[in-house]
Amino acid sequence: MAQLIQMSTEQLQQLIESVRTTATSSAAAASAAAAATTSTKSKGSFSNCPSRFGGQRDHEAVEEFITSMTTYKEIECITDEDALKGVSLLFYGMASTWWQGVRKEAKTWNDVLSLIRDHFSPTKPSYQIYLDIFEKKQDDSTAIDTFVCQKRALLAQLPDGRHDEETEIDLTYGLLNIKYRKHIARHDFKTFRELLEKGRIIERNMMEDLSQTEFRGPIRGARGVKRCTYCNFRGHTTDQCRKRRNPEGGVRGGAAAVAQEHVQ
Repeated sequence: MAQLIQMSTEQLQQLIESVRTTATSSAAAASAAAAATTSTKSKGSFSNCPSRFGGQRDHEAVEEFITSMTTYKEIECITDEDALKGVSLLFYGMASTWWQGVRKEAKTWNDVLSLIRDHFSPTKPSYQIYLDIFEKKQDDSTAIDTFVCQKRALLAQLPDGRHDEETEIDLTYGLLNIKYRKHIARHDFKTFRELLEKGRIIERNMMEDLSQTEFRGPIRGARGVKRCTYCNFRGHTTDQCRKRRNPEGGVRGGAAAVAQEHVQ
């Protein structure tokens, strides 16, 4: 049988205060342990980073690698000090050999980024960038999204503030294929986004028109349909004409041969 314990008001208050102090201490300890666990987990490295760099001397490849590497570093909460120590894990081939020779020059994380850009993606002079921009116009096989993206990437390599968006659009618009410029006047849009939206509509319409033309087949009397200059029938050429090759058959035989050929 449970015994009934009687406590004075003072004893009850002391018991409550003791329980409260114990609970507070336990919560603080749990919080400290969780913080320590988080700190341990957040200390990562580049060992699981999917990006690797082999030393390509290509501006787009270098910038893609730097962006991917920097993003991974931020997500994994890798400190600059740890990143500086572990960045060699991301190099292979020529890049690994290069890093062995220049790693002593990298005192900070920003030094690493600068060294990569300076060696594998040196800044082109502005005149060279302009030559690259105007070197090639849009051909029939290049989609407008791809073409505009390529030209904007080149324009981004120019010094900051060289051109505003309107001027960049003017430069790009003049290089578009005539099939776009025939339907999109320069004053019909003000941003690259509007240009791309209108260009995509034109591409969809052209694809639909092409599919309908292929479904209908050649139109009677249209250019491109073969016509024999000997018998004046369509569907074959003079070299293929059976009437010309068999003149002994007479008009009746020749007409029958031509009719049979036409049916085939």
